[in-house]
Amino acid sequence: MKGPVAPKDPTRQRAKIYLMLEDTLYASHKEPNGERYAEMIFLENRVAQNLQLICPELSEELGQRLQKSAGFREMVHSVGIIAEAVNEEDREQEITCELQHYATTDRYKDGTRMIMETCCDGAERVYDLSEFTFRENDDIVGGFLMLSDKKDLQVKMTVIFYLEDGYTVPEPQLDDPIDYESDAYRDMISRSLVSMGNTHRLRAAMEKAERGEDVTIAFIGGSITQGAGAKPIEKASYCYRVFDHFRNTYATDPEKVHLVKAGVGGTPSEFGLVRYERDVLKNGTVQPDIVFIEFSVNDAGDETEGVCFESLVAKAYNQPAMPAVLLVFAVFMNDWNLQDRLAPIGLHYSLPMVSVKDAVSPQWPKGEGHVISKRQYFYDCYHPTNDGHRVMADCINHLLEQSLAHVDLEPKWPKDSYLGRPYENCFTVTRDTLDRFADSITVDAGSFTANDDNSQYAEMDYDAFGTQQFPINWMHTEGSEPFTIRTTCRNFFLTYKDSGDGDFGTAVVEVDGKPFKEIDSRAIGWTHCNTYLLVDKEESGEHEIKISMKDGENAKKFTILALTLTK
Repeated sequence: MKGPVAPKDPTRQRAKIYLMLEDTLYASHKEPNGERYAEMIFLENRVAQNLQLICPELSEELGQRLQKSAGFREMVHSVGIIAEAVNEEDREQEITCELQHYATTDRYKDGTRMIMETCCDGAERVYDLSEFTFRENDDIVGGFLMLSDKKDLQVKMTVIFYLEDGYTVPEPQLDDPIDYESDAYRDMISRSLVSMGNTHRLRAAMEKAERGEDVTIAFIGGSITQGAGAKPIEKASYCYRVFDHFRNTYATDPEKVHLVKAGVGGTPSEFGLVRYERDVLKNGTVQPDIVFIEFSVNDAGDETEGVCFESLVAKAYNQPAMPAVLLVFAVFMNDWNLQDRLAPIGLHYSLPMVSVKDAVSPQWPKGEGHVISKRQYFYDCYHPTNDGHRVMADCINHLLEQSLAHVDLEPKWPKDSYLGRPYENCFTVTRDTLDRFADSITVDAGSFTANDDNSQYAEMDYDAFGTQQFPINWMHTEGSEPFTIRTTCRNFFLTYKDSGDGDFGTAVVEVDGKPFKEIDSRAIGWTHCNTYLLVDKEESGEHEIKISMKDGENAKKFTILALTLTK
C-alpha cells in the first residue's frame, strides 16, 4: 500500500497586520443597481485607527502609509481573507470581497477594485498583489465590500495584510471573553450615570406601561443611534435593546410598547431639528412618552456650538404629551465626545443623563477593573460592535432601574435658557409640502427642477432596510437660473446633499442681495445630508435667498433637500 503523501513545506510566515479580525459582516441590502446583497465597510481616513483597534501597539505612521494606495502597494505583499459563516448551513456559501481604492479623479468610479472570491468555510485564501492591475490614479484605500447571492448572510470576516520583506510589526493580543455577570461589569455600568435629573416624567411613562397602556420610546441621534456596527441593525442596536428591555421588564402588555428609531449617520443636532417632526413625531401622528437624544459624538459639526442641541431638547420636551427627555453621551475610540459642552444643558433642565464614555474609558487599560477592550467594544474607530451596543443599552437600562427609587414632582421649565433655544419652534418645508406653507415661504425653483433619487438612506424604527432622506427634492442638473426663496422668518436653515460624485458641484448662496457662502457639495466626499444656518435674527423679517451654481458649473449637479425656518 502506498503511504500518505508528505505535505508541502509551509509557506514562510510574513509579518502581518489585521484590518479585520472576526468582524461580523451582514449582507442585508442589495448593492446599488445590482442583484447581490452587500455590506460596505468604509475605510476612508479610518485605516490607521482600524489597525490600531486590533493592535494598539501598531504605530499610527505605519497605518497612515497603508491608507494611501502608494504606501499600500509598497508595503503589502498579499492579502489574506478568512470568511466563516455564523450559521453552519452557510459554510459552502460563496462570496465576493472587494478591497476598493478611491481615485484622485472620479473618486468612487476610477479606482482599482481588488476582487477576491472566497467561501464561508473558515479557510484562509491568500491573494498576491501581483494578481491585480492597479491604476495610476489610485489615491487611498477607501472601502471593503462583501457581496453575497444570499440575503441576510452573516459572516465572521478576517482580513490580513501580509507585508513585504523587511517589515516587523507586533502581534495582536487576543482578549478574554466579556463577563457580563461580573461585579466589575456592574461597577463599569454604574459609572455611566451622570445625573438622575428629575424622573417624574420617566416614572409616569413606566407607570403607563405597567397599567397596560400604549407607550412610545423614541431615539434621535447620529449613526450610532441608526445602529451602525450592530448586526443585524434592526435587532442589535442599543435602541432596540433598550426598547426590548423596557417592554419585557416594565410593561403589562409588551405589545403596547412602541419604538421610534431616528438616527441618521454623520449628522448633528442641527439636522435633528430639521427632521424632528417627520422622523420622531411622524408629522403629528405620534407623541412619544420617552425621548433619548444622542448627538454627543456628532455635534462637532454644529455651527451654533450647542444652541441647536438646546433647541432640540426644548422641542422634544415641550410637546403636548409631556415626554421624558434623556441625554445619552456616546464615545469614539479616542475617548472623545462633547459631554463637557452638552451635559450643562441637561443639568440646566434637570434631565436624566447617561455617559458611555464615563463607563468604559477608565477601564480601557488592562488591569484591575478591566471588562471590555476597545477591539471588543468598537466595530471601527467610531461605532460600537454588538457588544458595544449592549454596553450602551445596559447603561441606559441601569438609569431606568435606578429611577424606580426616585419620586419627583413635575419639573418647572426654566424661563431662561442655558446657551439659547431660538430654533425650538422651527418647521421644515419640502418640495412636496410647499403648498401647505404658502403663507410662510415662496420658491422659484429656477434651474433646480429635477428630482434626486439617490440621497442618503438610513434604517428607521424596526426596519432592516434604508429609508431615503427627503426623496422629493429640488435638483440642479443644468442651466443658470437661481433657486430663489422669499420668506418672513427669524432664522432659516438650508439642507442639501453632499456627494462624492464628480458630477456634483459648488453652489453660491446670496442672502438679501449680499454674497453669503459657497457650498461645495463634494467637500465631505460621501452621500450625506448637510445643513447650514443662513439667517439668524432676533426679530422676524423679510428675507430673499438665492442659490445658483458657481461660475462655469452650470452643467454640474446640486440637490436642495429641505428648507427650515422659524417665523
